[in-house]
Amino acid sequence: MNEAHGASGIAPGHRLEAIVAVAEVALRLVFRRRIFWAFYALAAFHFFSYFFGVYLTVQIKEAVRQQQEQVRLLPFAKAVNPERMWQLFADRLGLGGEPNMYRNYIWTQGWIAVVMLALAGALLIGQDYATGGVVFYLSKAITATDYLLGKFLAVAVVILLTVAVPAWALYVQYGLLEGWDYFAEQSRVPAGILGYSLAMIVVLGSLVLATAVWLRKTVPMVLVWLGVMLFSRSLSRLLVDVVGLSPRWRLLDLWNDLYLVGSRFLSVPATLMGRLRGQPAPQPSWQEAAAVLVVVCVLCWWYLHKRLRAVEIVT
Repeated sequence: MNEAHGASGIAPGHRLEAIVAVAEVALRLVFRRRIFWAFYALAAFHFFSYFFGVYLTVQIKEAVRQQQEQVRLLPFAKAVNPERMWQLFADRLGLGGEPNMYRNYIWTQGWIAVVMLALAGALLIGQDYATGGVVFYLSKAITATDYLLGKFLAVAVVILLTVAVPAWALYVQYGLLEGWDYFAEQSRVPAGILGYSLAMIVVLGSLVLATAVWLRKTVPMVLVWLGVMLFSRSLSRLLVDVVGLSPRWRLLDLWNDLYLVGSRFLSVPATLMGRLRGQPAPQPSWQEAAAVLVVVCVLCWWYLHKRLRAVEIVT
């Protein structure tokens, strides 16, 4: 079945059903593996650390407003000075309810999603190549684009459940504890969370599918996937912070590129501490980072379509 015939001969409703069906099968494969539930538990632990941190921060903020000299945060806990604790929770830990809190949460939680996707890549699409599943899908009333969109939808669900939904929950929690005025003051935060999450979905989804099609097996994919993420980060910092080259070399670090774009969505400075001096390090512009991410995604989708067209020719 060629792409043109599939696109013109399938009703839009049936195409949507096919995409959802492909995503459902992929998610079932992921959710059945116990190792993924271990990472879900790790993501939940990280979420609840922020959840209780936000609760304590709001208590401290209220004590500062009332000019209390001592406050007891938990039963049987020692009374502490609220102003000092506010500096710790709000300034150092970044739990003051500002947009940078959600940016930092997504950045950290995103690393858990990266490892999950690296492990899930072979299940999502690489296994279809090894077992002939791609031929089975493309022999049905489904196009190569629908097949890829179904797999991409599965990646999107994983990232949304791991990253975006918990961040929105923290936003609602902070607003309910702080007061309804908080929702008006930080009304752009939900859209910023969505924008950052969508950027992660597009970039990480494209990379994980392309890598899975290329390598197909889990162990090589995990090594290459994490190697690219970690090595590019170390290399870019070495070239800029140690060698002293232009900050544009940080564009090699895709995770930092996502950080720049996500910071733009949430309207916060994309600060990065230098490894040697402990001072804010220079960063490239978010437009340059976005351009690099677009190029990477285009190359990934070009490669995916090229491989799937080869399968269609065989079938």
